[in-house]
Amino acid sequence: MKTKLMENKLLYIEEHMSCQNYMTTIETGFKFIEFTEDTELGEDDTSKNYLLFFLKGDFTVSYNQFHNRTFQTGDMILIPRSSSFKGVAKKGGNLLSMFFDVPESSCDKLVLQSLSEICKEKEYKFEPIKIRYPLTPFLEILTYCIRNSMNCSHLHDLMQRELFFLLRGFYEKEEIAMLFYPIIGKRIDFKDFVMHNYTKVSNIEQLISLSNLGRSCFFARFNEVFGMTAKQWMLKQKNQLILEKMTKPGICIKDIIEELGFDSQVYFSRYCKQHFGCTPSQLIKRCQTDYSTD
Repeated sequence: MKTKLMENKLLYIEEHMSCQNYMTTIETGFKFIEFTEDTELGEDDTSKNYLLFFLKGDFTVSYNQFHNRTFQTGDMILIPRSSSFKGVAKKGGNLLSMFFDVPESSCDKLVLQSLSEICKEKEYKFEPIKIRYPLTPFLEILTYCIRNSMNCSHLHDLMQRELFFLLRGFYEKEEIAMLFYPIIGKRIDFKDFVMHNYTKVSNIEQLISLSNLGRSCFFARFNEVFGMTAKQWMLKQKNQLILEKMTKPGICIKDIIEELGFDSQVYFSRYCKQHFGCTPSQLIKRCQTDYSTD
């Protein structure tokens, strides 16, 4: 005989909310977000890694060099920290987001580090991984708890660890590698340090100083994790940021020069010709055209 499950509201909510472990704002943990029609989401410089679970609706998301990607109910994606991303739910919807730095468990860190060899052989295309059983009821229970104001920090920690258990147990290594690709490295803590701080410094020397590592150790570790020199990687990020700025409607060359700290328009023009093979005006036109046709 089938019985209908009865939903229960959270009891003794005053006790929960008065506890020192109750989180009024979610800095690290899970957050349920509902969207009305044409609601937008996003940040210019994400402070955490965001694992997004699309529970209902269709979403269009742009993240760094990936423009206007469409995702739907049952998809999950990762937006890494220090990224520029924006999205919109055209007809409304809801999602669950997990905000985190690196996995809390040493075992989970080791698992992600072990997947670095798979990432070397794969091209990252910012494609979703499907939510499937037993992740489905896990997210349903978690969402129900959050919507009923059960925001204990211990609950969020436990749920994050359970999430990684379920992923490790019921998803193939290639799927996990593609989902967490942007944050996977042979030294996940070092990679997270770089991703968290490279936008806060003006040069590599400042980044080395923040790392508390010797120069030779820093450069060796950087090459091991990113597969290129620190100078090459920083230049790549700078160029990517220029391209992202130029996709913004109404952007002008003066704005980019001021925002990115170029000394003069002459120097910026020389920089664009050297790295992109065209003038700043031509590059803006090219970026705007590419963005509108993505």
